[in-house]
Amino acid sequence: MKKVLLFALIGGAIALVSCGNGPSAEEKAALEQAKMDSIKAVEQAALDAEAAAAVAAAEAEAAASEVVEEVVEEVVEEASSMIEGKKQQAEEEKGQSIIEGKKQKAEAKTNGESIISKKKGKGN
Repeated sequence: MKKVLLFALIGGAIALVSCGNGPSAEEKAALEQAKMDSIKAVEQAALDAEAAAAVAAAEAEAAASEVVEEVVEEVVEEASSMIEGKKQQAEEEKGQSIIEGKKQKAEAKTNGESIISKKKGKGN
């Protein structure tokens, strides 16, 4: 009888240890829900980071295009002012050459008249 009682106690202890220590169904469900919530939070954080990166990229692209537009405007203005300066210089040079040409014609005419008057003076 002592042996039977001893085996019964050992069997009961083993049964208590094997069945009593595991988590209940509610605990398992709560752990599974916490795990799913954690995964969902990580996925949401990744989506938020991706969206923030897209917004930052769009802002950077907009800023870069503004800078490019400003630089293009400056270059166009500089080119226009250089072209205007060259046009004015060309017009001034053209005006100077016209004035020089008229001066030369006037001098040639005066020289021609003085030569004619000298020849007339010799002929008399």
